[in-house]
Amino acid sequence: MARAPAPPQPAIVVGLHDYGDADRIVRLLTPTLGRVSALAKRARSGGPRWAGALETGNRVEAGLRPGQGSLYTLEQATLVDGHLGLRAELGRLALAAHAAELCGALAREDQPEPKLFGLLETALLVLDAATGPASGAFRAGLELKALAFAGLRPALDRCRVCGQPPGDGPLRFHPAAGGLAHAACAAEGHAVDGLWAAAAHEALHQPLRELLDLPMPLGPREAFAEVAEAHLERALRARALLDALGAAAE
Repeated sequence: MARAPAPPQPAIVVGLHDYGDADRIVRLLTPTLGRVSALAKRARSGGPRWAGALETGNRVEAGLRPGQGSLYTLEQATLVDGHLGLRAELGRLALAAHAAELCGALAREDQPEPKLFGLLETALLVLDAATGPASGAFRAGLELKALAFAGLRPALDRCRVCGQPPGDGPLRFHPAAGGLAHAACAAEGHAVDGLWAAAAHEALHQPLRELLDLPMPLGPREAFAEVAEAHLERALRARALLDALGAAAE
């Protein structure tokens, strides 16, 4: 059954892929259609039609027309917010790219995704308004909220094996196995402690704006992104730069 044309709607660009000699496949995250892939004809020609709208992280009003299969045609993309502030600092730019890729990858196609859209929109606005690098707690909160909204929330307040609270002893966090476990209950995963587990649990429940300057206890910065990668069965490309910048800052 053919899909009805979608009226212009809010969207965030979460990815781009060159197609042919002059076109691009644009991946968008929308609140009503979830993740959408759309063909933007002659988007690489530099003409005025797209007017700089098709950059990862940009908030646009998108006019979409159903095309062949799951691919839409992007008829227009009016730039609403280019988030120029976050592009002034490499760390925030890398985190914004990671946020766009993560939320876009976890979103479903042709299904409403208002929570993931709202999370990404908020993250970009907070990063745009920031005056310095975002904290580790901000990244943890972003990733944990995205996982929760996608139905992949890891266990942080109990051992995934015995079901008891984490306590003060040594712990392990296994991305593919569902979260925390006492070291005595599970031999595999990242070695963490109760402070890290408590901070992660707090980051999940606090608003992103309150996490921007909040430090994160020592622990594996990549752990929550690895949960998403285990579900997606592929690497998140933007994470490599983000991890490299974090390692250089230590």
